[in-house]
Amino acid sequence: MKSLTLAEIVERFGCVIHEHSGADNPALFTGISTLAAATSTQITFFNNPRYLAEALVTRAGVVLCGANEAKQLLTESRQSSNNAFSSIILVCRNPYATFARVSQFFFEPAHATHGVSPQAYIDITAVIDETASVFPFVYVGPGARIGARTVLYPGSFIGAAAVLGDDCLVHPNAVVREGCRLGDRCILNPGAVIGGDGFGFAPDGAENVKIPQVGGVALGNDVEVGSNASVDRGAMLDTIVGEQTKIDSLVQIGHNAVVGKACFLAAGTAVGGSSHIGNRVTLAGQVGVVGHIKIADNMTILAKAGVTKSLQEPGVYSGFPARPNREQLSFDASLVRIVKEYKEAKASRRETIKSEEN
Repeated sequence: MKSLTLAEIVERFGCVIHEHSGADNPALFTGISTLAAATSTQITFFNNPRYLAEALVTRAGVVLCGANEAKQLLTESRQSSNNAFSSIILVCRNPYATFARVSQFFFEPAHATHGVSPQAYIDITAVIDETASVFPFVYVGPGARIGARTVLYPGSFIGAAAVLGDDCLVHPNAVVREGCRLGDRCILNPGAVIGGDGFGFAPDGAENVKIPQVGGVALGNDVEVGSNASVDRGAMLDTIVGEQTKIDSLVQIGHNAVVGKACFLAAGTAVGGSSHIGNRVTLAGQVGVVGHIKIADNMTILAKAGVTKSLQEPGVYSGFPARPNREQLSFDASLVRIVKEYKEAKASRRETIKSEEN
């Protein structure tokens, strides 16, 4: 079982022991948990005031938090009836990210298979690094290249001339079609499809003529694609997803789209073909983006919004069509007021008619 001492946590993850915490605690910490469920040998985090009540009574051995949260926690603890706050407080620049790294330490992935299974089909022209792991019933096509320490789980398909970088993880039944490229440390969850044909057809009377999709897909380093998500190959040029972008389950990215670096695309989102999404853009659940538009850097598009034209001003957008969130909230409030006034006027008119009839 993995464990960390307090000194090791401080050194490894760049934390500072709060002055009111027990710096000489000799305990070993053996895992992580939530504020409500953590025990004295576990590590948790606090970075949201909504969870202050849980933080005040947590039994965690260590609480990771920011400087302001640490001050709030101790102040509230002194003022409450329960003033015996016993957890060690470690102050971090980014408590959530630090907690994620601590989690990675305790839950480093382990793979039962090492080397290439004789039950996998590997084309004789494919190149697989000797440190890679290929499970039974994997297909690796002609000219494909698999990087160091990459893991291919059962049922995964790697097409001809596809390239996977180092330390990639391809879960069961994920597909990387021919000519597509993954950077280092990419993760494909079960059922993800990289390089399926784009939705390209030319209408000609009664016939919809299929346009061959001869481009590929290029994923940057540290991209993760969720279960049953699809990144379509380009019609002529590649569809591109920038490094550190995270794509949730059931997301569709159309052909020739360009998604920037460090973006989040939540479940149910669809990005139309040839659209350009900037860096550090968040598309919340079920956002729709039409094709052939541009979204600038540092945007947040809230759930179920419909982006029908290019957005150039950084900020938070919502609604259909998507507009600045404050504007949308004002629109919603006006609509509620109009509906209310209409119902009141209708009721008043009904009473007037009734009175006149009597």
